[in-house]
Amino acid sequence: MSKIAHMKLRLTPVAQIVQAQVGDAFNIDALAQLFVKLEEINEITPQLEQVMDYAKYIPVTGVNGVFGGGEVLSRKRGVGMGKDYSGTGNDVPLAEVEFDTVSLPIKVGVIGYRYSIMELAAAQKLNIQLESDKVQAARLAAEKHLSQIAWYGNPLAGITGFLNQTGVTVVSAQHNWATATIEQVLADFNASLADADEIFDNDASVQPDTYLMASNQYMHLSTRVVPDSGGKTFLKFIEENNIFATQSKPLTIRGLGRSNKQGTAGSDRSIIYRRDPSCIQMKADDVQFLAAQPVDLDIKVPGHYKYQGVWLKRVDSLRYLDHQ
Repeated sequence: MSKIAHMKLRLTPVAQIVQAQVGDAFNIDALAQLFVKLEEINEITPQLEQVMDYAKYIPVTGVNGVFGGGEVLSRKRGVGMGKDYSGTGNDVPLAEVEFDTVSLPIKVGVIGYRYSIMELAAAQKLNIQLESDKVQAARLAAEKHLSQIAWYGNPLAGITGFLNQTGVTVVSAQHNWATATIEQVLADFNASLADADEIFDNDASVQPDTYLMASNQYMHLSTRVVPDSGGKTFLKFIEENNIFATQSKPLTIRGLGRSNKQGTAGSDRSIIYRRDPSCIQMKADDVQFLAAQPVDLDIKVPGHYKYQGVWLKRVDSLRYLDHQ
């Protein structure tokens, strides 16, 4: 079915009401084209880009299923290591995959937009385009909700977010980075990667490639200068001398304001993870608008979107560093 034909079906419940206002100039095809144009405009405004920032860090995939359904999904962690053959029997080690499960119920968010009958009548009579601000505002409102889900989850629905996943390793910093020496900061930073380095040497597919540092801590490191270094900041020194850098393993370090005060007892929390859909996904759909509805002197267009939240597929691909 074409977009125009689909939109005409959606506008059927209000066509007679609009026609009564427009009179002989009413044209359902023109009205449908008007709404198609409104909903096709998908400008990424600075405000929309800001609330969609989770998509920069978490690969986004769609939801397969209907409201009320969901999935109980396995997460896995590979364990085991081979060894030299001794020449005798019964000495072959076995690799294993440990599983735990998470529940990802399918939830539905709702949002809508509306135009007055007078606005639609004027647009038809004068053959002018309506402003798309209301549709954009609806999309922005939906993305604000999905952003909240992506970062912090929905405790009432049993959904966890990027910053509060269960079953992951949480490392505690031993020093206050606002006052610690560069050696102490490097020790904490490496401690957040040390076990990872051991584990991920056996499975490069889950080796972390991204370090989202709480912006409070990022600020400390980017403004403090290493003594006798010719002006090199703590951050630059850490980038060049952490255990991943010394092994030529890629690690992107970025500041993240959303993780301030999100750790244990309100501490700042940094996230170390692999940005890969085989390791982590945000499961959510775009807004879909439904049939228009007359409400007093307005034409209301409700919309809905499905989401399941963050699915950490490989629990060993993510860890947290909680700061002092």
